[in-house]
Amino acid sequence: MSERLTLPSGAWVELRDPATMLRGDKKKVMRGISDIENPMATGYDLTDGLLQVLVVAWSYELPLPSVSPESLELLPLNDDERLMEITEAARDLIFPKKSEPTPEQVADPASPTVPSAE
Repeated sequence: MSERLTLPSGAWVELRDPATMLRGDKKKVMRGISDIENPMATGYDLTDGLLQVLVVAWSYELPLPSVSPESLELLPLNDDERLMEITEAARDLIFPKKSEPTPEQVADPASPTVPSAE
């Protein structure tokens, strides 16, 4: 199942459900990250890779990113922030956020976390 979203320019993009991503999709996205030392560049590389695997249709008169990744360079700047936002769920699947241990877990001697020094 896919979802159609309207962008600020009035264009629309249709994305497949991020939950349907496969290991191969993750590897493709990860291969596209070129500069891990630069967080902003990494964010764009990650978003571009996700758009390549998630976009199934769009209203731009350009080839889909899966066919021509260069199409992403030709999108209106006012759609940029929204495209970053709509890939967040997929980004979280690739890089799951690690939860911090609760105070109860830290205090519990049977917990695998190290008790904090008090």
